[in-house]
Amino acid sequence: MVVYIDTSVIVSAIDRGDERNRDADKFLLREKEKVISPLVLIEIFSVVSRNSDRLISGLDLEINEEDLPAVITRLGVKKYELNLLYSFDKEFTIFGEVPAEIKLAFTLAPKLKLRTLDLLHLSNAWNFKLNGYGVDEFATFDNGILRKTGKIEELTGIRVIEP
Repeated sequence: MVVYIDTSVIVSAIDRGDERNRDADKFLLREKEKVISPLVLIEIFSVVSRNSDRLISGLDLEINEEDLPAVITRLGVKKYELNLLYSFDKEFTIFGEVPAEIKLAFTLAPKLKLRTLDLLHLSNAWNFKLNGYGVDEFATFDNGILRKTGKIEELTGIRVIEP
């Protein structure tokens, strides 16, 4: 079993002030294989950049503010043994060739009506599943995704779970 980890779970795990911190940390420390896409890295960089003061308060660190997103992201990836996957597959659409996960997002958008980043995470997970990486679960704290768990599993064959 392989689980795609949504950014919301990782952010909760690294933010000691988050009410779901313990649940996220415990979940991510399990022995299960965990995968992420580059989108997760970008989102962690963004969250850390916007919340750096709060995230490092109480820690005795001397890190340049510009380096902090990379340091925290790298430490999180290493601590939780997150495997970064990326597909270079292209698919043909009416718009020309696009990355495979974008074409899958086109398919999911009218059926799920989720926000863009949520669609991209789901389409990445689905693309990894279709390419033989064994992704069978999608872990998230995102309420928009959690409200559509049945439909997502029906469309992609991936079970959505809340840690």
